[in-house]
Amino acid sequence: MLHRKGGPSSLPPPPKAKSERRSHKSRIRAARHALRDKAAAEGGLGSFPIVYHINLVAGMGSKLLGFLVRGTWTWVYMLGRLMLFVVVLLPGFLVMALYYARHPVRNVRYHSGPGRPSSRHLLDVYLPVAKGGEEGEDVGTGKAPVLVFLTGGAWIIGYKMWGALLGRALCPHGVMVVIPDYRNFPQADVTKMMGDVDMAIQWVRDNVDAFGGDRDNITLVGQSAGAHLGSMVLLTKAAAACRAESLSMLNKFSFATVDEGVDFDLAIHQGLTDPGADADADAEVDADDGGDQGEAEAKCWEKERAASIIPSHKRVRGFTTQGPDQWKPTDLRGFIPISGPYDLVYLSDHFQSRGLDKRILEWIFQKAFEKYSPTILARNLSESSIDLGRYFPPTCVIHGANDVSAPCEGGVQFHAALAQLGVDAELVVYPSMTHTDPILEKPFAGDQQLHRDIYERLRKWGRKGAGAHRF
Repeated sequence: MLHRKGGPSSLPPPPKAKSERRSHKSRIRAARHALRDKAAAEGGLGSFPIVYHINLVAGMGSKLLGFLVRGTWTWVYMLGRLMLFVVVLLPGFLVMALYYARHPVRNVRYHSGPGRPSSRHLLDVYLPVAKGGEEGEDVGTGKAPVLVFLTGGAWIIGYKMWGALLGRALCPHGVMVVIPDYRNFPQADVTKMMGDVDMAIQWVRDNVDAFGGDRDNITLVGQSAGAHLGSMVLLTKAAAACRAESLSMLNKFSFATVDEGVDFDLAIHQGLTDPGADADADAEVDADDGGDQGEAEAKCWEKERAASIIPSHKRVRGFTTQGPDQWKPTDLRGFIPISGPYDLVYLSDHFQSRGLDKRILEWIFQKAFEKYSPTILARNLSESSIDLGRYFPPTCVIHGANDVSAPCEGGVQFHAALAQLGVDAELVVYPSMTHTDPILEKPFAGDQQLHRDIYERLRKWGRKGAGAHRF
């Protein structure tokens, strides 16, 4: 039975407007104008000439068609099913499209790295709005919590508009929702997609303060392919943070204990210390700590071996895991992956049977399914006895029990792998829901269980250290 408005699966009503909050209306409107000015100044979608779009569609379209023609023809049947799905839900899509055309500040450029920007390097910002549609009416006295949503689309048809329902559900409750695009196949492989996600989150950290958002209260949410990319980015960055800490500690203990039997030559051979470093570094370590050095050094070596499982930023093109100004996983208040494909080794044949040709997957993932499978990476790290919980945000894995696109078992296994790593992880399984039910069909029918669960996690995680935060 579907839950109607006010039922157990609907969001709680927005807080009543108070006189002291009405002053925020003009502030949020000013933020909207500032965002629009920023988008206009940086060019946005309009900075790309029509010739660029024609060449992009022609080039990428012919490349995609070449893969499809030479691959399995099951995709024709699946495409027909998709078109029928769109027709059946067309009234709901039209309402969503109308909302999308009117409310978010669209096409703000987030590209900040080297290389040529793409028309996919744009994001939409949904500013907090009141129940009745007036901006700023229900915004709290502090800055708004921020939700970054990574859309799905099988790494091929993802588009930021797919998240409009989420923005519409959460903005009346004082949440700022940011939805970035990222390059799809055949324009990019997985490393470039990860790089786009990385840049988008960095933009949010660097800019939301200026528009009423709280850079210290950001939650990452991803659905399907977006859940996979978000998981890969967080695992890679968490392992890099662990690597950086272990190298720092190894340097400290290696120089401090040269005369106490530490295998200094081995450390040099593995590139973990610099033989030409200042010998006075010994004096920086308190001599009273000597009794604990053996245990600490062993822990460092263990962390280094574990962190080496994840490729360093030098081997992942377009993706930066380290740097003084780079965001870290612990900068996020939480992570919510929804209906994600977390084990590509297992799912590659499953996807092939459902029309997603294996050669396309091999191109996207560089024929390295194991390397880019979040569950397998998490298991490899846990086998090295590393506690990644200190480097990873709290996580809530959500999956539909009747998901046949990315079976629920994968979500259960990913949750178990994260828990084994020491991550504060919980698992939510929706009985009788399919791959897109939580994000599309159920909200269209009035069942906002997913939106409610996301909202409750935002409140739960936002309370930790929340001084002027909305929650």
